[in-house]
Amino acid sequence: MLFKNYSPLILIASIVVFMGCGSGSPIQNYNNSPIKASAGKKNQENIRRAIILAGTSTGWQMREVSKSQVFATRYSGGHMAKVEINYTTESFNITYKDSSNLQYDGTNIHKTYNSWVKKLYKTIKKNISKM
Repeated sequence: MLFKNYSPLILIASIVVFMGCGSGSPIQNYNNSPIKASAGKKNQENIRRAIILAGTSTGWQMREVSKSQVFATRYSGGHMAKVEINYTTESFNITYKDSSNLQYDGTNIHKTYNSWVKKLYKTIKKNISKM
């Protein structure tokens, strides 16, 4: 038998690692996500605050670029991801901009990226709903 001298645990671990090295998942962007807040609180400043707070509380470094745009960068364990967040009083978008060590191939990326962005998205939505 080819693997008779190897521990079953080493074989299982090798298979799990090998299976995790696939081409990744399609990039997850969030486009035209509606902003649902009471009319009196639905203004650029409150939305900006909700976005900045969501990013900083989920491990992103936030940089305001303009009155309706924020760049967010996340570093973790040698990995880096950058997204652009554009917003109005009606909706917001989170769009992939750049990454390193996340196996981006032009379409797919490591699942960790999508996990980070999904958490950011959900936290923005939660913060906006609290306005």
